[in-house]
Amino acid sequence: MHELIESNEVPYFTSLGMFIIDEINFPTFKVDGILGGGGTFAICGSRMVLESIESRKCAWIVDIGNDCPSDILKEIQSWKTGAVFRFDDTRQCTRGWNGYSKNEFRMFKYLTPKKRITMLDFEKYPWMLQSKSFHFVCSPSRCIDLIKELEEISALNQIKSTNAVIAWEPIPDCCTPEYLQETLGILQKVDILTPNAAECASFFGEPEPTDKLGCETIALKFISYMTKPNSGIVLRCGSLGCLLIESGNRKNSWFPAYHTNDPSKVIDPTGCGNTFVGAFAAAFVKHNKNFKLACIHATIASGACLEQHGLPKLIELKGGITLWNGISFQDRVDLYIKKNKL
Repeated sequence: MHELIESNEVPYFTSLGMFIIDEINFPTFKVDGILGGGGTFAICGSRMVLESIESRKCAWIVDIGNDCPSDILKEIQSWKTGAVFRFDDTRQCTRGWNGYSKNEFRMFKYLTPKKRITMLDFEKYPWMLQSKSFHFVCSPSRCIDLIKELEEISALNQIKSTNAVIAWEPIPDCCTPEYLQETLGILQKVDILTPNAAECASFFGEPEPTDKLGCETIALKFISYMTKPNSGIVLRCGSLGCLLIESGNRKNSWFPAYHTNDPSKVIDPTGCGNTFVGAFAAAFVKHNKNFKLACIHATIASGACLEQHGLPKLIELKGGITLWNGISFQDRVDLYIKKNKL
């Protein structure tokens, strides 16, 4: 095994999600060998927000196996993030199978053994422990374990508390009534809870809400348990957009979906939730915990993720300008704000 460390800058955003190579099965066709994984999509979201000048402040650990296609590795490296690449010729890359039914319900399973990222991995990379935000995509029990490990390992390494923002994305398998009380019990430790509407309703054994009132009713069942200052629930609601409820004022704020008038742009929803969380957390800490700006940036990043199978394509121009699928992120922001009068 050998390593390649791209940066040791203190990050704005660090994801504990994984790099995965995906096979995606739709009802009438499939695509294979696609760059994916919760960590990859989340880092892409944060990278869109931070642009080239701060791209090294998106941190993650990327485990590369002996079967990683060179074009996938080159694509990740072209983002110029604060990645630590761990190359291991004794194992395959983590690979996943995604299956969609006609109603876009997604099933997932691993095709090769997964290489999970833990807080213990960061002992070797102490600058990551100082990150201003962390992305956990996991069960409630693992979420609380990660928070405890972060506190313990930081103390052992004499790293002062940075009051890092914890953005928790519960995995779908744990969004069931069986895990509800455990989930509610740890929300006092979480800054941003961000499931999608179907997952949120599933905690109560209910179907996915189909209108804004239904989404608001479900989200409000969680907010009283979020007691950290500047915390909130950000519910991802598909074509309805995203719903924000801050713990301090409990006011409902809606942000329209990015692609509302052109459904032909909606190609593949895989990874859009992870992209949303990465963009949200990065924008949240960069802009002094501004919920509105974070929701706008996250909505736009996830919209760009919808436009193709896998990740949006990055092209870097002279002067540090970056294009995602041929459009700069700032241009997307400007158009979105003008269109929706935000």
